[in-house]
Amino acid sequence: IKADIRGSMDINHKMRSRRLNPASYFSLNFFDPISAILFEYDASKVFIEGDAIILSIFENEDKPQGCYSVARACGLAIRILQIVQSYNEKNKENNLPILELGIGISYCQDPPTFLFDGDSRIMISQAINQADRLSSCDKLLRKIFKSQNDVFNLFVFETESEEIIETVDDSTYRYNVNGIELNEDGFNKLATEINLQTFTFPSEDESVKLYAGKVPLANGNYQRIAIREALIHKVQPTALDATRKVSKKYYEVCTHPKIYNFIYNQS
Repeated sequence: IKADIRGSMDINHKMRSRRLNPASYFSLNFFDPISAILFEYDASKVFIEGDAIILSIFENEDKPQGCYSVARACGLAIRILQIVQSYNEKNKENNLPILELGIGISYCQDPPTFLFDGDSRIMISQAINQADRLSSCDKLLRKIFKSQNDVFNLFVFETESEEIIETVDDSTYRYNVNGIELNEDGFNKLATEINLQTFTFPSEDESVKLYAGKVPLANGNYQRIAIREALIHKVQPTALDATRKVSKKYYEVCTHPKIYNFIYNQS
């Protein structure tokens, strides 16, 4: 799980101009409250990378039953955004900057590799690299979507360019501001962890396919999660104008109350 703060340099400048400590601001509004809830999801902190935090949830081979790594990762990501939004309300009242995040969740079946620098353990995993891409946000798309106030916070596109690329991920653009993207392997794993109900959420443009279920947490509580399945659009790489849909899908972990109210009323 990677949670990345958007516009941290601008926030840093605003805090310093007011003679306030940006490090304390990020700790109080982001790093500390996240650390306080990790035990509920059986999660651990991998490392802090500037304005981002990397978290992990492991599954052990000697405990094949009751593995909920992806489900709990989705629940944890939702809680992170809820915590940040709660602090944002207080910061607005005190005329302080608000935080915007992009979160990526990547499930990888292969075990990670660990290197050691003295007593420090360094984790190397494909999941970290992919979570980094999933949490990213294209600058042009951010300008385009900035004025929109929708229930969804993630949109993924793929370039129409016919140039040879090394990987498929290199051709994708995404808008991810206060959104959570789950990789396809993660969604497939999630479907084996918990029972998912399918819903069709009405939308102005087209109906939206949702999957919803309840996640058992490490502390014995349960948390409801909802996943939106959507098709990637092809776009022109210069103007980012949508041209057509492709068969590839992406998955957003939903956070908007309208989604959960709809699911509750339909259940």
